[in-house]
Amino acid sequence: MINMFTDNKDFYPTPQNLIDKMLDGLDWKMIHTILEPSAGKGNIVEALKKKESFNNRWYTTIKLNIDCIENDTNLRAVLKEKNFRVVHDDFLTYDTMKEYDLIIMNPPFSNGCKHLLKALEMQQRNGGAVICLLNAETLKNECNNERIMLNRMLEEYNADIQYIQDAFMDAERKTNVEIALIKVKLPDVQRNSFIFDSLEKAKEQREYTYNTENTQLAENDFLKAIVEQYKMEIEAGVKLIKEYYAMSPHILYQFGKDKQTGQTIQTGGCVLNLSIGKDSASVNGYIREIRGKYWSALFDNPKFIGQLTNNLQREYYNKVEELKDYEFSLHNIYELKIDMSKKVIKGIEDTIISLFEELSNKYSYYDECSKNIHYFNGWKTNKAWIINKKVIIPLRGWRDLEYSWGGFKPTDHEVVSKLRDIEKCFNYLDGGLTEAVDLFQSLEFAEEYGESKDIVLKYFNVSFYKKGTCHITFTNEELLKKFNIFGAQHKGWLPPSYGKKKYSDMTSEEKAVVNDFEGEVEYSKVMCNTSYYLADANSMLMLDMAE
Repeated sequence: MINMFTDNKDFYPTPQNLIDKMLDGLDWKMIHTILEPSAGKGNIVEALKKKESFNNRWYTTIKLNIDCIENDTNLRAVLKEKNFRVVHDDFLTYDTMKEYDLIIMNPPFSNGCKHLLKALEMQQRNGGAVICLLNAETLKNECNNERIMLNRMLEEYNADIQYIQDAFMDAERKTNVEIALIKVKLPDVQRNSFIFDSLEKAKEQREYTYNTENTQLAENDFLKAIVEQYKMEIEAGVKLIKEYYAMSPHILYQFGKDKQTGQTIQTGGCVLNLSIGKDSASVNGYIREIRGKYWSALFDNPKFIGQLTNNLQREYYNKVEELKDYEFSLHNIYELKIDMSKKVIKGIEDTIISLFEELSNKYSYYDECSKNIHYFNGWKTNKAWIINKKVIIPLRGWRDLEYSWGGFKPTDHEVVSKLRDIEKCFNYLDGGLTEAVDLFQSLEFAEEYGESKDIVLKYFNVSFYKKGTCHITFTNEELLKKFNIFGAQHKGWLPPSYGKKKYSDMTSEEKAVVNDFEGEVEYSKVMCNTSYYLADANSMLMLDMAE
């Protein structure tokens, strides 16, 4: 069992009494976006959520937009379990142009100086508050240039510093380290319009040029390419928005008279309107929409989604609105990829088992289809079966024979979809060993020349009959064997020891099942090549996602 304290020397959960001190005096009307860059297991975030709920009870609407960062993998899992938004893993490498009204944190004691400097630098860009718990020694002992710089910045911004002894003596993890509670408000950045200044000073206007050719990276670096393009677009748009608001006071709607001086002045709102949809443009609003655009594009790109089922593709595409709150970064893309992988593994297994059922039970009420399966005495059951080399399914390759226009139509959508579903399952099991055959092209050729029997496809041949059936003959018997093993194992029809024990080491009961399923000789083949016959969904997935 993982111990969060012993496995993470820097993990000191913030006690409630300290959190109360940290939040004391905040003007919640001015705070909307918050970053907790060393969130731990979420003590501070939980307190923020409670503060939001408490204020809402008193008829004041406070909606907090909270992002979390946590470097510890186990603690990130805890945060996600609590439905907290984890946007990155390492605060020191976090790269965003999103603006935060408040950065509040209890950073690692061993590296608190770097974390606080990073927070101050972020807030310098636009203004905002920083609240930080720090090992007091960091401020009192200026033993390196970083600490000297930190003290100078805190002095420059007139930071409020309170030293607290034994603050963690009653905490979940005790320490007698003296800490410093630092509160600092960095002023809002007053921006000047470059365009206005250039006109005023008769200087040459600079031009921002975006050359798409220069932003494209190598095709084999697909993810890095789109992340770099995203960053460029974010930076350009943010600059535009800030330029607009800096310029807007100088281009008001009309002229009027100053009541005191009588001088002509500009009055009213800005002549130009900059908006995102129906709302006035804001940096964070713009970032959300651009994030949504890139996440959507990612889910539309076959290089990323690979061969996900249509259902899974729709599921992830529907997450775009949620993903607008997450930075479009390599870290978050890879996190999403891991999540997709877990779901796809289950999807692969379900798809293969569904086909196994379809080729056996689904059409059993047809007399012809009763020969699809071979029964054997399975593990703890006498109702087990495997799929035979030749199976018959109802599938109409001949259409509308009662009419003059009817005839052989193997390219019908229903036929193509069914055969592709079967092929897809065997693709998963095959591991890329079989040479590709264009299914639709083969069926199209057969239709053109009226060849309804023994049409050669990738893993099987098909024959269509006018009575509405399709005969499928599997051409790769070893792959069919792998398919049958996969289906029988997942049904629990083979002994748990199958593929793990030599035949000679099996019990008599285990041998009896193996004998009825395939015989000793065939089982020996499995034992000699378990990596092939015993399908691993994880390895199938890796191949599939890489295609």
